[in-house]
Amino acid sequence: MKETRVPMTAASRMGVSALAAKSAEGRVILTSHGRAVAVIGSAEHLDADLRALREATARVLDAAADIVSSRGELLSLEETCERLGVDVDRVRERAAAHRDVG
Repeated sequence: MKETRVPMTAASRMGVSALAAKSAEGRVILTSHGRAVAVIGSAEHLDADLRALREATARVLDAAADIVSSRGELLSLEETCERLGVDVDRVRERAAAHRDVG
């Protein structure tokens, strides 16, 4: 994805509309004294990033499940979440939300 670095002073002269239009091409990184201070991205790119993050999370969890299952050791949901450092209540909430949607 294309990234454009824009100094804050130039961004303020461009205006919000121009920055929003530029974000459709790729991320706009606002800088101050050469350091990144903020990022502007389009909703479309944000959706794509979130989708990629969800897919990566699913792959990591699948890999972890494969490792656990290959050991021949059966663990409860609580034990699995504890070993993975995942909040069991959050897993249950997300599972319930997915059941409600699907």
